[in-house]
Amino acid sequence: MYEFKVGELPCAVVSDGAAAAPLTLFFNPESGVSDAALRQGLLVERNVRTTIDVNYNSLLVHARSGVVLIDTGLGERFMGYGEDLGALLGKLGANLAAAAVSPGSVRTVVFTHLHQDHVRGAIWSGVRTFARAEHVASAAEVAFWTSAEARTGRAASEADQAGAALAALGPHLRAIGFDVAITPEIRSVDASGHTPGHTALLIHSGSERLLCTGDLFYDPLQLRHPDWTTPYDFDRPASVASRCRLANWAVDEELLVHSYHMPFPGLGRIRRQGDAFEWESALSPPARLGLT
Repeated sequence: MYEFKVGELPCAVVSDGAAAAPLTLFFNPESGVSDAALRQGLLVERNVRTTIDVNYNSLLVHARSGVVLIDTGLGERFMGYGEDLGALLGKLGANLAAAAVSPGSVRTVVFTHLHQDHVRGAIWSGVRTFARAEHVASAAEVAFWTSAEARTGRAASEADQAGAALAALGPHLRAIGFDVAITPEIRSVDASGHTPGHTALLIHSGSERLLCTGDLFYDPLQLRHPDWTTPYDFDRPASVASRCRLANWAVDEELLVHSYHMPFPGLGRIRRQGDAFEWESALSPPARLGLT
């Protein structure tokens, strides 16, 4: 857990775990990134690497109306990525308990989107993990995952888990539009593209604001090359447009940014670098904090 404040709002990033994956799983010719472009992108880093550190950074906000949890990780006993990786994930419950945050104290759960690494933690046991909470997702997201289109093409591999989450949450899920106040301090922001209803969240208190970006980008490479997409992006042109629009906003208004998959705690600033962007970690130098 990494604690911080947005204005007067106590917040914390709570890890569900982290694992290394091959860079080519995310950036490859299938997603429009040639091998040569990837090699050149890594040369700029002056860092010879073949992997990406994929973190799962849930965000906790102590709003006036109660505790809000943004995204819930993969949940316990997840073996969908293999036994070795499964042992590294599903840590959200233990890390919340270590911070004395009980599932019953969470009043609102917000999903940036309904991919399994964001929703399974809410339903992994077969019953709602956060039994007293209202759950919130965008109406466009709900409509997509309940459509026949979700069962075809690139989205098909995620459709069963999204459907299971929707079935388990049932009437406890509120579908909202974009630019809607979820609490007085938290507003939904259109970030569609990664999924049809992918949602960012703007958290504000006093003069301070935090933009929670979900899966807008996985790695600094996607800020240096904002046109790079991944196989997990449903609408690639729309994902690029959202990434550029929100990155420019974050730069122009100097927003603190939370990124779900960036190295823990996934907090930083986006800076403009020519026609592209750079990631500046809020931790300088980045801390290597232990994960439970």
